[in-house]
Amino acid sequence: MAEITSEAVQKLRAQTGAGIMDCKRALASAGGDMEKAVKTLREQGAASAAKKAGRVTGDGLVTSYLDPLGKTAVLLELNCETDFVARTEDFIKLIADLARRAGTASPAWKGVEDGPGDLMQQMIGKLGENLTFRRFVRYDKTNPGVFGVYIHPSGGTGKVGVLLELSVADPKMETNEEVKTLARDLAMQIAAANPRWVKKEDVPAEMLEQEKAIAREQARRENKPEKIWDKIAQGKLQQFYQQFCLLEQPYVKDAGGKTPVGAVVQQLSQKTGVVLSPARFVRYKVGEE
Repeated sequence: MAEITSEAVQKLRAQTGAGIMDCKRALASAGGDMEKAVKTLREQGAASAAKKAGRVTGDGLVTSYLDPLGKTAVLLELNCETDFVARTEDFIKLIADLARRAGTASPAWKGVEDGPGDLMQQMIGKLGENLTFRRFVRYDKTNPGVFGVYIHPSGGTGKVGVLLELSVADPKMETNEEVKTLARDLAMQIAAANPRWVKKEDVPAEMLEQEKAIAREQARRENKPEKIWDKIAQGKLQQFYQQFCLLEQPYVKDAGGKTPVGAVVQQLSQKTGVVLSPARFVRYKVGEE
């Protein structure tokens, strides 16, 4: 049997992330053959992962990736079992790697099943917890615009993350610092206020009818005159818009809470002479649907 040197053990550990004793046993069983030892550890990792697969992954982190040219952006959530593991260097490196792969894959991944399963299995074995590549979204820019990203808390990873695309009528304004700041501020707004749609017109008609029906029923139960039920319903709808539509929400950076987000966007549009408009966004909170 070939001698198992400490250098070989360290090399195998660097390749696989497995523990020192696991590396020694794998090399011994492989007769010192590095490739066979790697295969053995991966098989063991897969077996270990299978044992952990039923365990609940209720913790984790959200992160983002933005390509250097600003053409593609990704928001991604990776789950584990405990916050302790979520804060480890290995987990943070893994989620950053997944986001980068999702943002550079060609063709683009259609779903989490396109992610690197072997890498996930390896990390499950190394970290000792079940991991779930839960979800991601990739925005590929087809029209001029700026991506806004906000992760709370800051530092690249957190429990809440937002990706927003702000459309810009003139591509020359994509590098404008005020426009880029607005995109990030809007992402922060979404993280804090959790809207569901960009504008009123995006709300499904059936949702509006449901809200109006609820408002009218509440008015009836409160013995309000029937002739004012529709007026009450319209007032309730306005409150609904202010809660769930980004452009109608009070701007979180306005201390008075009276300026709607739409007015802030309009002000910068007028200042720059270029029409700006939030096109789409996604908000992830760890563990939320």
